[in-house]
Amino acid sequence: MTETKRYEIREDSGASEIVEAESLEAALEQAREWAADGDYDERVSVRVYVDEIDEDGNAIPGEHASDSVDAGPEPCPEVTECGEEDEDHDWESPLELVGGLRENPGVFSIGGTAFRYETVCRNCGMYKTVTDAGMQRNPGQLDREIEYTPANERSLAWVAERAEV
Repeated sequence: MTETKRYEIREDSGASEIVEAESLEAALEQAREWAADGDYDERVSVRVYVDEIDEDGNAIPGEHASDSVDAGPEPCPEVTECGEEDEDHDWESPLELVGGLRENPGVFSIGGTAFRYETVCRNCGMYKTVTDAGMQRNPGQLDREIEYTPANERSLAWVAERAEV
């Protein structure tokens, strides 16, 4: 049976965690996965660090590794002429994909003065959800949040129909 050792894994923001692994390389792999699963607003390269630690939590000299890993939302899949930047997409609100009312597709009241807007890129099929908190937001709450969701079969079929016209 292989003995496990304790390692501190961390990244540049200061976030850290103690893990157990059989080797420095195994701990580095855990650090990569941990950072890649982190909550980031955009696609970023994160530097991860691993130090073997003793029972008191002190780093053991010479037992150190680091690497970079990509984390955060994936860029636009199936990139066409829209590119990866938000301003390169051509956002529309087709009722059959985003729902809502025929008179105002993709727009939803989510309580108080807050609204959610659903759109789809006509070039690549990616979804964009914009949530505006409105005037009645909580202290520290963002005015606007934007979330991107990769294209799915329905949105890609919709894109293909538009390309045929």
